[in-house]
Amino acid sequence: MQQTYDTNIKTSPERAIIVGAKFKSDSASDMKESLNELKQLVETAGMEIVCEMTQALKTPNPAYFIGRGKIEELKALMAELKAEAVIFNDDLTPGQTRNIEKTLDTTVIDRTGLILKIFDQRAQTKEARLQVDLAQLEYALPRLTRMWTHLSRQSTGGGGGGAGRAFRDAGETQIQLDRRMIRGQIARVKKDLQEVEKRRRVRRRNRKEMTNVSLVGYTNAGKSTLFNALTGENRLVEDKLFATLDSTTRIVDLPSNQQILLSDTVGFIRKLPHHLVSAFKATLEEITEADLLLHVIDVSHPQAEEQIDAVNQVLEELNATDLPTIMVFNKIDLLEYETELQLLNHKYPNSVAISALDGNGLDVLKAQLAERFAERDINISLNIPYTEGKTLDFLYKHGEVLDTDYQADGIQVNARIPRRHLKSVKPFMSDDANSLNTGIKEIRELP
Repeated sequence: MQQTYDTNIKTSPERAIIVGAKFKSDSASDMKESLNELKQLVETAGMEIVCEMTQALKTPNPAYFIGRGKIEELKALMAELKAEAVIFNDDLTPGQTRNIEKTLDTTVIDRTGLILKIFDQRAQTKEARLQVDLAQLEYALPRLTRMWTHLSRQSTGGGGGGAGRAFRDAGETQIQLDRRMIRGQIARVKKDLQEVEKRRRVRRRNRKEMTNVSLVGYTNAGKSTLFNALTGENRLVEDKLFATLDSTTRIVDLPSNQQILLSDTVGFIRKLPHHLVSAFKATLEEITEADLLLHVIDVSHPQAEEQIDAVNQVLEELNATDLPTIMVFNKIDLLEYETELQLLNHKYPNSVAISALDGNGLDVLKAQLAERFAERDINISLNIPYTEGKTLDFLYKHGEVLDTDYQADGIQVNARIPRRHLKSVKPFMSDDANSLNTGIKEIRELP
């Protein structure tokens, strides 16, 4: 068995050893990047790594995930380094977790458990809190048995009866009670989340006339930085994974007085557990309801294409792969060489290269968004009386005034506005047959 150790003893209240397995299908670069990502997750969770262990495996050990001999080495390392937790880079079965904890007599955390720990720390709003609670409860349900194994160890009666049977019955009864309690909590949280989803749907209906754009991307790709740059907001930005969990929507002004609604959502990651995607359905519905996705990529990352694939896998799980998408290659300010960017631009010809941090390329991105949604606007010709100056102001504020002609009986205006504002200008519609308007019939039929 191939093995490596990277020991770095430090003083920390939460000292952890991380464990990774390299399977036949994993390349060396994939393994290295996956472990680097695990390290970031551990640091984000507020823990300190004191040792790294890896093992090459054909298949996971059914009982311990890694080999029994490796477990014994891990036990010795824990004693030597005074480690308080072991964190695996893969998901463990409840049985594997129970066996490892029993052997090591310590806390064992798998990849999903670690992500849940971070989500629990990061959840701020009631909605995020509910979604994290649901994910934690669904994760805990099949793992309850390990909480009551001490009862079976207390069995001393002979012939399988007596005190031993009583303890086993007590343990089984307690497990059943706990499972019933957790299932009840799951049902209550789901009911609360249904109310959240109803409120979200109402909000979406109220703004359905506006164009909705959602930011998607790998965690730490710079989505929140781009959101702030486009909206003028001050959404939390940290160089950590899963810095934000809550969906936020704001208005963005585009050229020619166009406006869109831009939503920032939770970042994705490789090996993102299915039940986490399910738990965050209320937030991720912002993606599935969008008119357009901005897929933000950290182009300076050595595995940018692998991160693109990871995001696309989650989008596929959400049935959102058919939505129109603009690839936004962010962090061009960190590029030493432009070869990788040129290759990606060739692969994704409608992409935009930007630096959300310094604003480079944002005008190009806005112009492309404006061009994409120009077809939703309509050319109109209006005859506005001089006493209705507020209507002309409305056109300048919400549309693009193409030309004006001040005549004796009023102002002849040719303009371009979003279709949702047609009702506001209907009383001043011009009867000129040579009008620029391409939607006279649509305006005439407005109630």
